[in-house]
Amino acid sequence: MALQFDFNVPLCQLKNVRAKHANGRSIHNEPRLRKNLLLAYQVEELISEGKAKDFTQAARWLNITKARLSQIISLLNLAPSIQDEIMLSNSDKIKNFTVQDILPITAESDWILQVSLWNAIQ
Repeated sequence: MALQFDFNVPLCQLKNVRAKHANGRSIHNEPRLRKNLLLAYQVEELISEGKAKDFTQAARWLNITKARLSQIISLLNLAPSIQDEIMLSNSDKIKNFTVQDILPITAESDWILQVSLWNAIQ
């Protein structure tokens, strides 16, 4: 079963935008980790479609450093089961994690080990 998520996340700093989901809920209530994972997918799509020529251009559009964008993009290396949990779970665990908390997991290439590391930090 494949899941597809369609969110409009503006390519600017989210704290200055009053963006909302289609159902009217503010995206500011979404966990930061979830917003960053969504942003990673959107940046990847912009580059694959040729709308942005590279990560440097996307980072400039987002007004963040290339290093920060690289950290966000690294979330795409997470095992699908972890990404599903980030996208679908409303647990306090997801609400409290940041990209920096997850970086050691994204550096691991073995998805089974990633899941073990993910479960260990819960």
